Amino acid sequence: MAPLPKSFSLQAIPIRAAISEDRKEDAKTMICEILRTGKADAVVQGLAADLLKPAKRSRGRQKALPWRWLDIADQFRRMREEDGLLYEDALRITAEKFGRSESHVRTCLATYESAQEDAPRE
Repeated sequence: MAPLPKSFSLQAIPIRAAISEDRKEDAKTMICEILRTGKADAVVQGLAADLLKPAKRSRGRQKALPWRWLDIADQFRRMREEDGLLYEDALRITAEKFGRSESHVRTCLATYESAQEDAPRE
């Protein structure tokens, strides 16, 4: 049987799950318990270091949003939902209306969907 990779750790699985579920306090508690026993492996120690001092943000300016992304995505969504147009037809018509390429419209849609996912739920 092949050896497991060095990044594999049974101790780190519940910690990573807590971090991915945005339960950082639970993750810190689990890490402290493991560290106090003195049996923390390198992966758990790395997670502890990341929680104590997160990685730096990348340098430079943040990427700008696509040109009129909200208007374009909203127009596309209305065409699809209210007018019942097919995806390709709505894409083509929206691109022609705003004088942009279809790939720009797709980028605007991706930005819109990403913003919808990041928005707080009510």
